[in-house]
Amino acid sequence: MTDMPDTHELPNEMPARFDAATLLALRHNPPRMGLWAMEVRGEMFDARTLLRPTPVFAGPPGPAVLRRDEFVALEAWPEPDAWQPGDRVMIPVESTDEASARRYVAWLLALAEREANAPTAASPHLGPCAVAPFSSDAAGTHRLWAISAARLALPASIRVEARHDLIGIRLAQVALGFGADTLAGPVSADRHLPVAGVTRPDETSITGLRNLIEQAGLECALHEDTASRALETGRQTVRIELSSLDLPARDPKK
Repeated sequence: MTDMPDTHELPNEMPARFDAATLLALRHNPPRMGLWAMEVRGEMFDARTLLRPTPVFAGPPGPAVLRRDEFVALEAWPEPDAWQPGDRVMIPVESTDEASARRYVAWLLALAEREANAPTAASPHLGPCAVAPFSSDAAGTHRLWAISAARLALPASIRVEARHDLIGIRLAQVALGFGADTLAGPVSADRHLPVAGVTRPDETSITGLRNLIEQAGLECALHEDTASRALETGRQTVRIELSSLDLPARDPKK
């Protein structure tokens, strides 16, 4: 891949379609990338944000895929044509590797083109496909850029996950303001105070993660392959239906 200049000037208005140079230039303008990424995710999903539990496993040193709740380490980034319905792909994008950022952008655009020509079939049982970018180094702004770039480049058929086990719980919440439409990761059980039975949620419990979504000014849509259950919050117990069917995307023309 040939190098692209870092001096690409961003347009004043959000482009209808993002090219590689513009996505890369957004690394140097976090306010603009957050604003545009949230505008795009708002057109796709309104304030609805998926909460998707994942199995517990060691953080991947390289690319990996969660396929039917099975963790599979990959030798290379998956080719766009290799995706299967319900795949949730984890992609490492290191801040210290300039070539990795350029390759990541090219990969996103190739995946978007493939989806435009031959969309991955939706799976009512497994849920939508998703991308979860991460990096091993503690580079918060870079991680936010990787999430924003994915939301700006990809169609609504591929969700963008902020994985709290891969990027940290605090940054995962911040990522909800930079285009992430899904908060994902292992979920812990709610704790209760003795006798009173009042919920004292861990941040990684369903109640705690839902609170993080709501604190970001968004709405939580639970996404599990189980029957209905009671969701306990600090205020009340609400009967909810948990379904692996995603909410329909909003038509921006309406």
